[in-house]
Amino acid sequence: MIYKSVCFSKDSTHFRITLCFTINPNGEVNMRIAALFLLVAFLVSGFVSVHAQDEDYATRFNRIIEHYMNTKDGLVHNRADLASAWAERLETSLSTAPNHIFPEDKLPLWQEIRDGMVRTTGKIVDSETLGPQREALTTLSADVKRFIEEFGNPGDKLYVMICRHYGDEDYFWLSRTGRVANPYFGPERMDCGEVIGEL
Repeated sequence: MIYKSVCFSKDSTHFRITLCFTINPNGEVNMRIAALFLLVAFLVSGFVSVHAQDEDYATRFNRIIEHYMNTKDGLVHNRADLASAWAERLETSLSTAPNHIFPEDKLPLWQEIRDGMVRTTGKIVDSETLGPQREALTTLSADVKRFIEEFGNPGDKLYVMICRHYGDEDYFWLSRTGRVANPYFGPERMDCGEVIGEL
C-alpha cells in the first residue's frame, strides 16, 4: 500500500511554513482540513509582514539597546555564557531591522554600521572565554555609540563611561545609569569608571 504526500509552503520575512498531507491509495485527502491549514499559514505570515511594516525606529532602537546592555552586563558578572546568549539576540535584532525605519538617504550608512555590529556580535557569540568577548565589546560599544550619534536616541538618556586605569581611551562602554559597573574587569574592579559623556 503506497501513500503519497503533498506539501504546501509559505515564505515570510522571518520563517517558512510548510504543511504536508498524506493522500491515501485511493487518492483521497481531506481538502477541508488542507484548505484550513493553508489559510492559517497565509494569515500568520501576513500578520508577521504587517507587524514588521508597522514597526518604527524607536521600537527597534530600544530592542537593540536592551540587547547591548544585557550583553555588557554578562561581562560585568564574568558570565561568558550570558554575554554570548544576549549577543546572539542582538545579532538577530540588527540583522532583521527593516530598512523602512531609516531615512532613505542614510540607509547606506545604517547598513555599514549594522554590518560592523553584526560582525562584532558574532565574535562575542562564538567565543567561549571572557577575554575575546571583552575585546570585542570595545568595538561594539564604539559602533553602538556611532549608531546613536548618527540616527538619534528616541529613548532614555544613555551614559558613556570609561575606566582611566585601563590605560586605553578606546575601552569605554554605554550604560543606562551613572552607576559604575565595569564590564572589562568584572567583579574584580567593578567600580572602576566614570561618566565622560551622554547620548
